[in-house]
Amino acid sequence: MGPVKEVPVDALAVLLDREQNLMELLVFRLVELRQLLLAGETRFLQLAAAEVEAATSAVREAELERAVLVQGIASDRGLHEPTLTELLADVPDRWRPSLERSHQALRTRALEAADLLQTTRRLADAGSRSLAATLQRLDPRAPETPLTYGPRTAARTPRPRVQQSL
Repeated sequence: MGPVKEVPVDALAVLLDREQNLMELLVFRLVELRQLLLAGETRFLQLAAAEVEAATSAVREAELERAVLVQGIASDRGLHEPTLTELLADVPDRWRPSLERSHQALRTRALEAADLLQTTRRLADAGSRSLAATLQRLDPRAPETPLTYGPRTAARTPRPRVQQSL
């Protein structure tokens, strides 16, 4: 079989660059959110969380687009579900260095985003517990459980359980 067609490889190069830029934006948004948590700047948390969600959605859409494109290239080559690394090994030589750099940069950003997400979650959990402890000291009637975040990341306290007596 001959090398991968030029047009799909060109489209793959453009898509990998776009995906890398979207991943960089996601990393930026996660850094923003982390810094707000570290600064205790709670009034902007909802906005920052919405921006992280929007950036995450854009990355997911690009990942899906890449998966469809890679599958199309693989079908043209008679390959069954190759990894991007395997597919890049079969591209024309003039494309390989650029695509491999883009792929590596994308992997690096994805690992960075995963690390930032984990750190940000820990900070949010710690902040939530700290806020709940402070509220408990100020008002002993306040719930002892930490605040949680709902689907729109608005702080809310867990609902008390209703106990029925028989």
